[in-house]
Amino acid sequence: MVELLKVFDEDYRYIHNEYREKIHESGLWHETFHCWLVDEENVYIQKRSFVKKDFPGMYDITAAGHLLADETVMDGVREVEEEIGIVIDHMKLQSTGVVRDTIKLPGFIDNEFANVFVYKYTFAPTDFKLQQEEVDGIHIVEIQDLVMLFRSRVVKVVCKNIHTGEVGELKLTDFVPHETEYFIAIADMLNNIAP
Repeated sequence: MVELLKVFDEDYRYIHNEYREKIHESGLWHETFHCWLVDEENVYIQKRSFVKKDFPGMYDITAAGHLLADETVMDGVREVEEEIGIVIDHMKLQSTGVVRDTIKLPGFIDNEFANVFVYKYTFAPTDFKLQQEEVDGIHIVEIQDLVMLFRSRVVKVVCKNIHTGEVGELKLTDFVPHETEYFIAIADMLNNIAP
């Protein structure tokens, strides 16, 4: 599917629309929607499908995606339902602001204005319906542990697959390589909502 996205200047002012492939080839600024799901103790993170073109098998935001040219920021909630099957109550969705994020790989520059949201709720494993080509699994990490990892105060944290119960360890290098500033912004956000 060919996706048309809005292109912005470095001050988040709209310029024009462009195809996603061209945006990533040229490093043009565009919008994304990031939603972090939390409960009283944990952050829910996704392990990306091993068949994904970009960053297969790596850990990342609970649900996220690009905003299409004809979408508003709030339309991004579709990503949560599509990827992990959670229907969002808009009244409980909290915006935490926009974070600039850049990921650079050979032939790929992802310059994002990430519209970051947190959704606090009590989830059961059966609430999640994973889109298999997008998401391999959902894992939980204690909020303060993830804060410490994202601030580089610890080298690894314990995570648990909510469906299999399998427990493992995560390092920052197991995550999609967001900028340090992005991880710190998320740590600050999580610290503010921690019990």
